[in-house]
Amino acid sequence: MKTNIRAVSLAILAAVASLSPALHAQPNLLYAKVNVPFSFDYGSKHFSHGIYTLTMKDQNTLTIRSDASTAMAMVQTDYTPVREKTSQVIFRKYGDRYFLEEVLVSGSATHVAVLESGAEKRAARELASWGGSASEVALALLPAGIIGK
Repeated sequence: MKTNIRAVSLAILAAVASLSPALHAQPNLLYAKVNVPFSFDYGSKHFSHGIYTLTMKDQNTLTIRSDASTAMAMVQTDYTPVREKTSQVIFRKYGDRYFLEEVLVSGSATHVAVLESGAEKRAARELASWGGSASEVALALLPAGIIGK
């Protein structure tokens, strides 16, 4: 009996110890890097090609950061019953303009959709007036160990 109580107590202590850093820290909901080979827009902000860090500290705001610029994007976070199989950032392309659309992380049930900006709505209307339609471009997230500058 004492052995069982001791084993259960040790298991509970180990579980609490493993959780304590998570309870005290305020980790990012998302931390990812992506190498974007083209210029893109979000709202009135224009980003040149390069390596970007994407972070989320809450469920409504995505921070987009490079060595040259930083911006924040409003996002909608959804949870799906199926976990993502690949980690990727998806851009919507209107003619020769790209707009950040969503972020998907492998193994996660979280789907991050960037809200459509006014500039993107105008680009969509303009392309539609010419009879064109938008396309999507997916880029793989960089592995966690790769740090680019």
